Amino acid sequence: MPPIIEVKNLTVKYDTRIILDDMSFTVNSGEIFIVLGGSGSGKTTLLNQMIGLEKPYKGQITIEGDNIVTAAFEKRLRILRKIGVMYQSGALFGSMTLLENVALPLEELTDLPQEAILAIAHNKLSMVGLGEFGNYMPAEISGGMKKRSAIARAMALDPKILFLDEPSAGLDPITSAQLDQLILNLSQVLGITFVIVSHELSSIFAIADRIIMLHHGKIEAQGDPRILRDKSKNAFVQQFFHRKFE
Repeated sequence: MPPIIEVKNLTVKYDTRIILDDMSFTVNSGEIFIVLGGSGSGKTTLLNQMIGLEKPYKGQITIEGDNIVTAAFEKRLRILRKIGVMYQSGALFGSMTLLENVALPLEELTDLPQEAILAIAHNKLSMVGLGEFGNYMPAEISGGMKKRSAIARAMALDPKILFLDEPSAGLDPITSAQLDQLILNLSQVLGITFVIVSHELSSIFAIADRIIMLHHGKIEAQGDPRILRDKSKNAFVQQFFHRKFE
């Protein structure tokens, strides 16, 4: 099968500063693909490009063969309907219950009756283990539950691809491991493709099918993280995976 996402010759620069430099890679359907790198390596910039928030200086990003960079308004909306996004903070609306947060994309982007919208929203919360928490406010739940709620909202429109920005950030090891297991379950049961920005090594080794490692705006290495950790001769890869400072 052709890749579900293809990034080709992507270059991003702000004024004269190059952030991403002629970057090319693919993401296969159904895989858990992780973008890895140190602070300032370009991870967040790449995520923003892939979800259509920013336009590159040059290059293309295709989702199921459609170029999101050049797509006109209607086609662009059709492409964006194929993706869901969970931001690092969760970005839940504090004045709305969890059920209302998850229902919001359905209310804004579909013509479904309210009864159906609430049923779908409750189902999405149940899929992330929060079916009994629909009437809770974001301030009343833990950080891990906020991340789960944000994933439920990202799944509201049944996207083929979920983009997660640092899902384990700020979580304790047990909660982080539970979130890893949720991602694995959703991938295996629903066949969702995940693109995850992360630097949490324990999570990467637990869930990633493939990774790309960014360094100074370039892809330094890519492949199975376990193989890269054990066999790569690249000095940056070894420093990163084995927490060495030289």
